[in-house]
Amino acid sequence: MEEIFKVYPHNPPHLFRSNAVYMVTGAILHKHHLLMDDSRKNLFCQTLFERAELHGWQPEAWAVLGNHYHFVAQAPERASTLALLIKQIHSITARSLNQLDGTPGRQVWYNYWDSCITYETSYFARLHYVHLNPVKHGIVDKAENYPFCSYRWFLEQGGKEFQKQVMVQPIDRVNILDDF
Repeated sequence: MEEIFKVYPHNPPHLFRSNAVYMVTGAILHKHHLLMDDSRKNLFCQTLFERAELHGWQPEAWAVLGNHYHFVAQAPERASTLALLIKQIHSITARSLNQLDGTPGRQVWYNYWDSCITYETSYFARLHYVHLNPVKHGIVDKAENYPFCSYRWFLEQGGKEFQKQVMVQPIDRVNILDDF
């Protein structure tokens, strides 16, 4: 079982634990809404799912908005592949967005933040938070009406008891960077 602490300059250490669940938030530089239309959000989702499968990550919740995203995923045995996963998602989508906008070389992504979820209640709360993120940002009234988040999939695929465990978990104290 892989468990690695990796220290980056000017950042807290990252914990990479085999088969653990992680939450990731990524933001576009200057909070610009470069994922402004459905085709761009779809591009991001396809890239996320393709790269996650390639590296053995299993997405459990996601929300893609105009200037940021969140996802919760279970790590593979080699959890340290998270940095490579994000690097590939960001580079593929940045090149595509820059090609669409005629802005080669423009920096698209600002940064990303990840956390290894170590408590069950934190896991449920983060799933709940991500599923409802489009509602939080006022994009839709009902998350199941937003095609670029996992809530509809969660309702269709998740068992009723699991759905209840997730959706009753309060999210008011979830500490996630999300001022976009």
